[in-house]
Amino acid sequence: MPNEEQKRIWNEVNAPRFFAIRDALERSLAPYGLAAIDALSPAPGNSALDVGCGFGSTTRELARRVGATGQVLGIDVSEPFLAAARAEAPVNVRYLCADAQTHSFETPFDLCFARFGVMFFDDPPAAFANLRRALRAGGRFAAVTWGSPQQNAWVEVPLRVLRLHLPAAPALLTAAPGPFSLSDPRALEQLLAEAGFAQPRVRALNLPYFAGATVEDASSLLLQLGPAAAVLREAGEAGQRLRPAIAADLGEELAPWLGQRGVELPAAALLATAARPASK
Repeated sequence: MPNEEQKRIWNEVNAPRFFAIRDALERSLAPYGLAAIDALSPAPGNSALDVGCGFGSTTRELARRVGATGQVLGIDVSEPFLAAARAEAPVNVRYLCADAQTHSFETPFDLCFARFGVMFFDDPPAAFANLRRALRAGGRFAAVTWGSPQQNAWVEVPLRVLRLHLPAAPALLTAAPGPFSLSDPRALEQLLAEAGFAQPRVRALNLPYFAGATVEDASSLLLQLGPAAAVLREAGEAGQRLRPAIAADLGEELAPWLGQRGVELPAAALLATAARPASK
């Protein structure tokens, strides 16, 4: 079955740790999702699909913008995330635990949106073709993905500190599926075009990554995200034993980025937009 390993990861591995950092994570990711929603320009009465909706914060924002006459469907493979999202759902939102790569949507949508939810497919060409089919003719698509890990200090700085304590930490990978699998803007634009989308455009979205109000908060969050969290998990007992020292060193590295709002790190994302043509 497609994406079986991703389903395991998002239900058994990521769900418990993301619940523990939910508020901090949502604050960090919110500006990226809002930028993609703004690019879609939802209108009252629109129907929208939120791919990889997680806890549902972006689904609720889409619902607010399409108003009482609009409808939004959030889809995710993580049942724990969806249970939390359903508990907070407004009346014009529903949720579906399914794989957006393979699910056959009954009725087409005006809008298709994703905030960091499209980088984990086993078969990206098939997945994007399915998302194109989920749109009505002329329907609009917008998604935000991460740029290269080397351009994202929230990834690069923790890994640099980790390697001082765990020299065997693996190199960063951009292969699919994973958070950086769609980090090449030209490849992403081509992927959309080959999936049948019209007017695919990918542009840089350089927004600061808000990691926390203090260096301690930021250090704690960043060691629970992405490659850094994976390295610590793989290190087992050694990683847990070294965590306090790693966190202290990471705090020192983050200090130069501490400002009035807190720790804001250089980050690079991509904003992809496209539409379903009238003939497909």
